Amino acid sequence: MKLPWTLTLLAMLVSITLMATEKERPFSNNINSNVIDSWSSYAEDDLESRVKSIDLPFTPRITGHVKSQIKHYVTNGYRDTERMLGRSLHYFPVFEHYLKKYNLPYELKYLPMVESRLNARAKSLVGASGLWQFIPATGRAYGLTINSTVDERLDPHKSSEAAAKMLSALYEEFQDWSLVLAAYNCGPARVKKAIRLGGCRNFWDINRYLPRETQKYVPRFIAAAYIANYYTYHQIDPVVPSAMKSDVRTFRVHNYMRFKDISYVSGVKISTLAYLNPGFLGGVIPKSKAGHLINLPASAAPAFREFLEERVAKASTSDMNYEVPEGTMKSLHKVRAGENLESLARLCKCNIKEIMLWNNLNDETIVVHQELVLYLPKEALFYRP
Repeated sequence: MKLPWTLTLLAMLVSITLMATEKERPFSNNINSNVIDSWSSYAEDDLESRVKSIDLPFTPRITGHVKSQIKHYVTNGYRDTERMLGRSLHYFPVFEHYLKKYNLPYELKYLPMVESRLNARAKSLVGASGLWQFIPATGRAYGLTINSTVDERLDPHKSSEAAAKMLSALYEEFQDWSLVLAAYNCGPARVKKAIRLGGCRNFWDINRYLPRETQKYVPRFIAAAYIANYYTYHQIDPVVPSAMKSDVRTFRVHNYMRFKDISYVSGVKISTLAYLNPGFLGGVIPKSKAGHLINLPASAAPAFREFLEERVAKASTSDMNYEVPEGTMKSLHKVRAGENLESLARLCKCNIKEIMLWNNLNDETIVVHQELVLYLPKEALFYRP
């Protein structure tokens, strides 16, 4: 029986659509065959012993949810896992810096793996954004600026400090890190209700009284910690984004700037600037007395530093010159996680105000990856900043 031409055309369109859909599924059949072949050989006690060996701020368990998430990381989702781990090389030092600043466990750095898969531009259906997935109200409550020009939920530094403040406040309330993680996901009120219904303060015992998503949340955190520590056992190779392949330097700027201008003086592509600085929504850095943080590839740091020094010199109404301390050598130092001006002043055998003067700092706040000028004693030749 001959079909009407309209039905024939419809059938052809459906066929073409299905073929195109198959081409748009790069991961559907592209599974890590080495892992698939060996996954069944991983005995439950192998996973359990590895999970127990991870240094976490609470006692982990190897549950069905944990195993399921680990399996996803290394089989169907292994490409996403490789990209996520590639981004961790840049973001983990930032997280560690603020976790140390607020005396929190370093292992909480795995939390954004659960929240955003370390995608700084991640957005949820309920309006949460950024690495730590703040909704606007919570972000503003912890000091984040959110407007048409700047969304600090997307800023790795600003959002990480806000998250550290929030986690610190939650720990003061619950005194148990597994409960803190649950409260971070569903809110402290629901966790307190689950504690009342369960008659105890053990996450695993009150689990059934929590929302379904939260029941899986702590297991997902355990699985994220596992894959961050044991990915090499599963033939996983981190894939670093091209914009992050170069080492990164962070500068604090106070004046209005455009990505277009920064690109011109530094030679960095605007697309790279946008990737490294997702918190600036329109490619514009507003004027700020406190200053905004701007990230650039290390190769562009000398040109951008010279540009900033020239702008400061032109804008200054006072004598910004300073004498080079005797018996010292000038050095450029990249701030490491947990460092502060006090520790650097001890290294340089100087005082904090001198370092602030050398770097035109308005306050004592410094951040990881920030580039500072230091004058080191010449006897410290062994030191390599």
